[in-house]
This record gives sequence, structure tokens and C-alpha cells, in this order.
Amino acid sequence: MNIIELDAVHNQREITRLLEEHRHGADSSIPPYERTMLSLAAYENDSFVGGVTGDVAWNILNVNLLAVDPACRGTGLGAALLAEIENRARQLGCKVSELTTMSWQAPHFYQKQGYEIFGEIKDCPNEGHTKYYLKKRL
Repeated sequence: MNIIELDAVHNQREITRLLEEHRHGADSSIPPYERTMLSLAAYENDSFVGGVTGDVAWNILNVNLLAVDPACRGTGLGAALLAEIENRARQLGCKVSELTTMSWQAPHFYQKQGYEIFGEIKDCPNEGHTKYYLKKRL
């Protein structure tokens, strides 16, 4: 057996194929695993000021990245980006959104947007910090 590095797109395709084979054997009523990528960007005067990315699979939105330029923080841009990706996910049939954030990032921001913490890893990436897992019904 050989374990090698493989480009992420090819590896993901192969892993998905194996998971689909397993799904067919386990329960044929489970829908296929199909991922739809979402990527939104905000510009002001031709300058990038924020963005959000995520993917949708099995009616769940997974928010991957969200960031706003420091000069635009507190303006509602982050909330608008999050609301827009959630709206697009709803149009794709999503019932739930999930994401992770670190203690020094934005757990309170996400809670203001209706997310609730359902798990955490303390002392990550080092002592005194926490990784939070959040979810929201859409």
C-alpha cells in the first residue's frame, strides 16, 4: 500500500465515489451526496471589502469563510453577507446552517445572527483559546 498526496479536487472526487458506494449498500433512501459551492463577494468602489464562502450538501449549509475589511466592520456588511448566503442555501432546500469559529474571531457575532453553540474544543489551537461549533435553523 502507498499513501501519497493527491490534489484536493481529484481526492474529493474519489472519496465521494467511495462514500456513494457505501451509501447505496447502507440505505438506498439516502439522497446522493452532491455539493454545491457558494461564493459571494462585496465590493465598494472596485475594492474588495468582504466575502463569504460555503457549500451545500444534504440540505445543510456549511459556512467555510467569512471576513470583512476592518474599515467596514460594524456597518452590517458581515451580517448582510451571512444573510445572503443563508438565503441562497434556503433556495437550494437547506434547513440548517453550520460553521466553526475561534474564540478570538466572532462567536458573539454569529450568536447575534441566530446561531447557537453546540460544541467546543478548549485549548485549541493553544491554551486559553476555544474552537466553537455553531448551528442555525434556516
